[in-house]
Formats: sequence, C-alpha cells, structure tokens
Amino acid sequence: MTRHIRELNRMFPGIQISRTRGGHLVATVGTNRVFLAATPSDHRAIHNNAAMIRRVQRMNP
Repeated sequence: MTRHIRELNRMFPGIQISRTRGGHLVATVGTNRVFLAATPSDHRAIHNNAAMIRRVQRMNP
C-alpha cells in the first residue's frame, strides 16, 4: 500500500480505496466513485484528492 493510499485511508476512514485494472485508484464514497491518479506527480496531489472526496461527501449527506 502506498503512502498516498494510507494517507487517504487515515483522513477518510469510512471510504474504500481500491485499484482499477488500469492502475488508477478508485475511492468509493457511499454510492459514488472518485477516480484518482495512482502515482501523483504533484506535491499537492493528496490535498487535491482529499478535496475531491470531501466534495462528493458533501453532495451525499
């Protein structure tokens, strides 16, 4: 498990993060899915992914 996945699991304990066949990450938030890059090339990538997950969580209370 990469640091990226561990960090997101720690920040959002209620979501499930898995890999697609293509190697990307999928965060399952309720019934919605958020597709994430598996190898972020930006130091802000974890923060940007966390923001996307929070937006989806706000849409589905």
